Amino acid sequence: MKIKYPDYNNSILNIANSVLKHFGAQYTHNTLPELEKALDRNYKNVVVMVFDAMGSFNMKDVLDEHSFLMKHKVKDITSVYPPTTTAATTTLQSGLMPSEHSWLGWSLHFNEVNDNVNIFINTNDNGETVADYHVASKYIPYKDIVDKISETGNAEAFSVSPFGTYKVERFEELIEEVKKICNEEGRRYIYTYWPQPDSSMHKKGIHSSEVKYWINRINNEVKKLRMELKDTLIIVTADHGHIDGENYLISDYKDITDTLKWMPSIEPRSLSFFVKDGMDEQFRQAFNKHFGKDFVLFSKKEVIEKGLFGKGVPHSRFEGFVGDYIAAAVTNKSVFVNQEEYKAIKGVHAGLTEEEMTVPLIIVECPK
Repeated sequence: MKIKYPDYNNSILNIANSVLKHFGAQYTHNTLPELEKALDRNYKNVVVMVFDAMGSFNMKDVLDEHSFLMKHKVKDITSVYPPTTTAATTTLQSGLMPSEHSWLGWSLHFNEVNDNVNIFINTNDNGETVADYHVASKYIPYKDIVDKISETGNAEAFSVSPFGTYKVERFEELIEEVKKICNEEGRRYIYTYWPQPDSSMHKKGIHSSEVKYWINRINNEVKKLRMELKDTLIIVTADHGHIDGENYLISDYKDITDTLKWMPSIEPRSLSFFVKDGMDEQFRQAFNKHFGKDFVLFSKKEVIEKGLFGKGVPHSRFEGFVGDYIAAAVTNKSVFVNQEEYKAIKGVHAGLTEEEMTVPLIIVECPK
């Protein structure tokens, strides 16, 4: 497997900043020239459609070069680090690097509750609710692009997803909502997110019939949208790619866990380790003995110098979430904390392979 680092000048971060610039909102990072060129044609509606885990390699596995999405793919870009939904969709929804918004991965350690918190669903590693308030929203809030654009007065902005301002439960509802909003008067920005094919990949693996069904369905539905919408620019991308994994359980490695203050956080393929005082050497030796061929171990200093999570203006909580070391997967191995996930999950992401890091920039123009 080839290692691929994020390119924060040619990534999903730059999609978000291109959109912010287009609508006259404040933006802080580079834009994508190819996307700017299309945006400059001033379509009434701009729709960003994010399909979870529909990475470039995953698309190529299912679709031929003559398929609608492949024909409209402008180029490959990268996700962010780690290439996972929490970090990547927050970048797409904020225009910020992971180091700036600090939603780094599925699980982060919050000293306020003295626990690892699964930040979307507010539970710990054992599935127990950690607080009677949403921990991440309280301590690491961010401003959504939808709000930033709405505040300019230049367009009305909406999000359509299972979690959006327009909540949908079925894919056909999402498509219908997009059509309805686009057909209303005035300029519109719409951000959509759909949790497939990722959900099927985790359960069944990346080559399953369910995955093929979803990627083909997405291809066909976007093709239909192109025929049905007018004066609309559709930008299709993914938050990350996906691979089939080989799972390990951290509790099986007592020589590693004995050196830790608490269980690792962030992601099974992007692990944040907090090491007991005076045990750094012991930790490094134990981890590299078991996983040295499968993970690159970065010290906090190396993470920051390399700009792995992006440079920008780091969030005040960023370094605290990074811990003492980050272990980034470079093969198909994952190290889980939760036993049920370790047993159940087939497809994985959040590592440094090109399959996980590479996503498409697809631009579809619906004539005026």
